[in-house]
Amino acid sequence: MSRQIEMFKSYIDRLKNVVGEQAATYIINNALIMISAGSNDFIFNFYDLPTRSSIYNISGYQDFLLEKIHDIVKQIYDLGGRKITIAGLSPIGCTPIQMTAKFSHLFDQTCVEEENSDTVVYNTKLTELVSQIQASLAGSKVVHADLYTPFSDMFKNPQNYGFEETKRGCCGTGRVEMGPLCTALTPLCSDPSKFIFFDAIHPTQAVYKSLSKYMIDNVLDKLL
Repeated sequence: MSRQIEMFKSYIDRLKNVVGEQAATYIINNALIMISAGSNDFIFNFYDLPTRSSIYNISGYQDFLLEKIHDIVKQIYDLGGRKITIAGLSPIGCTPIQMTAKFSHLFDQTCVEEENSDTVVYNTKLTELVSQIQASLAGSKVVHADLYTPFSDMFKNPQNYGFEETKRGCCGTGRVEMGPLCTALTPLCSDPSKFIFFDAIHPTQAVYKSLSKYMIDNVLDKLL
């Protein structure tokens, strides 16, 4: 994330060289900036590996991540960003990788409710943090984008979205493959649009299309 801030600074400098400082300031002030963070931190650094769980309990780790997000938002604000949406977490316990990690039987997997409960608590804390940030940064519009609600509805009512598979990804076995493990040689499902997940963590394009509509309908107006 800190590297992305440096890249943002570099972009602003290039933008000023192209359109001038005044126009660049206007563009940055009116740009929609979205922050999405936390899923990998919980999945890999807390639940699956003892990187952070050996140092923090779940509440302490939530607060640690929220402090980092606060710092990132403040840096973006200092660089001119004024319209910022911070995405909450989706139900982490419903990702195929987490169900596989917690359930030994592949055909009897359900969402890991303890992890989903942790996610709900984190999102509640995030909502409170967003209100505090909004109040402390003059002229800003900082909005929490609730992703938990639409994702939960997809899991509960997949037929409403055209989904047929909710527990495994389209790539390979759909249980453990992710990112670079999905290659041109990895078998794929015939129709990814029927799947919520493309690999064991990441949603399909069909999910992102639905989430985009949800964001436009429920978040965008709050930033205008």
